[in-house]
Amino acid sequence: MEEKKTCPACGGALEYDSRCPLGSRELDLYLCPDCGRAELYEPEEERIRRRNEERETQDFFQSLRARLAAGEITAELFPCPTCGFPRRDRVCPVCGSVMDLGTMEELCPGDPEKM
Repeated sequence: MEEKKTCPACGGALEYDSRCPLGSRELDLYLCPDCGRAELYEPEEERIRRRNEERETQDFFQSLRARLAAGEITAELFPCPTCGFPRRDRVCPVCGSVMDLGTMEELCPGDPEKM
């Protein structure tokens, strides 16, 4: 439920008027019936969507940093020694080759037939 909005000019209760296009965004227009001030607000559903998107991005980068620290992936792409697929992962998603990412030595060759 959306919280009540208060007019910053007179302290009266703002009333929702309409949704207004503004550039590439839409904003909610609120009017103060007491002093006539107009205020624009980002719609609540847009704020929630943006917050969720920011949280997902933070989670992705946190996971990426953890995988880098654990040696599961590298920061740079490298060609798989078995199939040549450009990868970052310890285990090739194409042929299954396993690499030691610290030394960049192949620990277990992959199956070139999986290509």
